[in-house]
Amino acid sequence: MKQFWGWELATYLYLGGLGGGMLCFAAVIGLFLEPSLVTSGSLVWVLLWAIIIICIGVALLVYELGQPIVFERAFVTKTSVIKWGAVVLVLSCVFAALFLIWEITWFNFLPCIPYEGFAKLCLGLAGFFGICVMVYTGTMLSSLKAKAFWNTPALPMLFTISALSTGACMDALLFGHFPLPAEWLQAGAFLGTAEWTANMHEVVEFLHVADLVLAIAEIICLLLYVLLMFCAPASTDAKKVADKWVRGSWAPIFWGGMLILGLVVPVCFNAYGLAMGGSVLGEYVAPIMVLCSGLLFRFMIIYSADRKLYAGEERYYNQAGDIHDEFCTYWKPGATYFEVVNAADFDDISVPEADPKTPIATKLKWALNMGEGTPEPKPAYPR
Repeated sequence: MKQFWGWELATYLYLGGLGGGMLCFAAVIGLFLEPSLVTSGSLVWVLLWAIIIICIGVALLVYELGQPIVFERAFVTKTSVIKWGAVVLVLSCVFAALFLIWEITWFNFLPCIPYEGFAKLCLGLAGFFGICVMVYTGTMLSSLKAKAFWNTPALPMLFTISALSTGACMDALLFGHFPLPAEWLQAGAFLGTAEWTANMHEVVEFLHVADLVLAIAEIICLLLYVLLMFCAPASTDAKKVADKWVRGSWAPIFWGGMLILGLVVPVCFNAYGLAMGGSVLGEYVAPIMVLCSGLLFRFMIIYSADRKLYAGEERYYNQAGDIHDEFCTYWKPGATYFEVVNAADFDDISVPEADPKTPIATKLKWALNMGEGTPEPKPAYPR
């Protein structure tokens, strides 16, 4: 088994889904739940952090691909799944940024943002592309047929539910806060007022209820997903991965870390907080635990589904030398050819003195020990 992808991709999948979930819930709140100027001002801090989170995830993806300088190829490769992910990631950030431009008074001089309906449109489009980002993070993995544990339609659904859950938690932690000067907002006059506070509490309670429902759904889907893979035929790779999760080396992390501490305990804390009308456990501890669970889930998915190498690949990785090995640095490409052809006193290889009219092809044969009558001494490494 060989691990081809590492922490960069796992973190990118987490941050992309988290940012998409934040944008989705922001659109639901701003367009349907509380469509008011106060709500729009409360969403500024949420959307700002959503943009930052998605941009960090995109930077990690570009870094993981190994060629940051030619990152634009991700947008023009027609057959790549990454292309659609790159497009929806950029569009979600662009429309979220346009919403912020209208809400922040710095840009009031711009003539292209004349009315509030434009901000609502941008918020709706940001939420739509946020949903696309959430679905894409799971679709990218499920499209890889070489890994049976990923190659299932259930994975995008599970990633989407997890992204919505983490997005609701992050929105609940950030909603209603704006630690910058109030005069920077269009709705800055409402900041800190009773109307602002009442609006914040109502929306945060909605987010906690949504997270409670989503966490329960995630528990059910996660158990079904893993246990169905566990019950697969014994010869499949998916069965081996699920066995590692259920009763193998990953079992303590799966049952204790991700399932119990990451989902079951936060559900209990959240339910207790809603029943008591608010508590530290439900408002802060539970969301943080759910966020950690989402990150752990991505890392487990990436690091446990190793791909078995074919026989040819095994030979390649076992026989390929290191770039610093002596035989890789001994010969400089082309040096022998040019020195033998262009110089008569080349000392490294014994060649007969060539007549000025001797063709270059004949000289090259002598240099490569291919012609008749050429010397026999062989160098330490083939040239």
